[in-house]
Amino acid sequence: MPWKRPDSVPKGQVWSRFKGRDRDGQPGLLFQIRDLDDEYKEQCLDLMQETFLRDEPLCKVLDIQSDPDSVKTIRANWEEYLSQGVSLACFTEEDGKPVTLVGFNIVLVRTKEDPEEDVENVKGEPWKKLLRTLVAAEELVNIFDHYGVDKYLTSSGLTVLPEFRGQNIGARIFAAREPLCKALGIEAAATVFTAVPSQVLASKCGYQLLAELPYSTMAERGVALKGCECESAKLMGIRFK
Repeated sequence: MPWKRPDSVPKGQVWSRFKGRDRDGQPGLLFQIRDLDDEYKEQCLDLMQETFLRDEPLCKVLDIQSDPDSVKTIRANWEEYLSQGVSLACFTEEDGKPVTLVGFNIVLVRTKEDPEEDVENVKGEPWKKLLRTLVAAEELVNIFDHYGVDKYLTSSGLTVLPEFRGQNIGARIFAAREPLCKALGIEAAATVFTAVPSQVLASKCGYQLLAELPYSTMAERGVALKGCECESAKLMGIRFK
């Protein structure tokens, strides 16, 4: 059976609160990182579609935004991931309540019982090529064996609105994964990071490099990534104390 959030971990929790940086003489805003409530689901998916698909290097070089089949498939995949109930949204906060959505991280739990992804039957040729790349990187290390676990947390994209970048929101979202994992009884997290900024951020947040896939090696698998602003994908992971 697909993994589901246990009833012992109630939904709607706030995992982190923090104050942003002062700007132009104005005090920093207050932020909260919380579970994604259903009422914000479409807004969060729109944010991912508009900003993540535009900014992520593989999405750009494969021009995924211009392929309707790929976009439709990606959005369906994301909706499936959201059904686990563990994705993280960052909002500005007033009086303890969420106000403006500023960032979003699709996270999900993988288990040993999960079926293998049927990449070749995916609709949308650009998205299929991107998935081939991610799977190739993931197969470099067996995360279950590496950490000695039967489940781990992974991510399918993180984005922050451009006007709120520089507030350390990405790092705060990374940090919020730890209390989330502890509540869920998950001991490790691992993700394929495909962009230099996310790779650097992951390293600063304690993630270790487990394996690296040069994008040039994907040409022999029918995936041409020449011109990508990042040269390789990095599989990185962390074991929580």
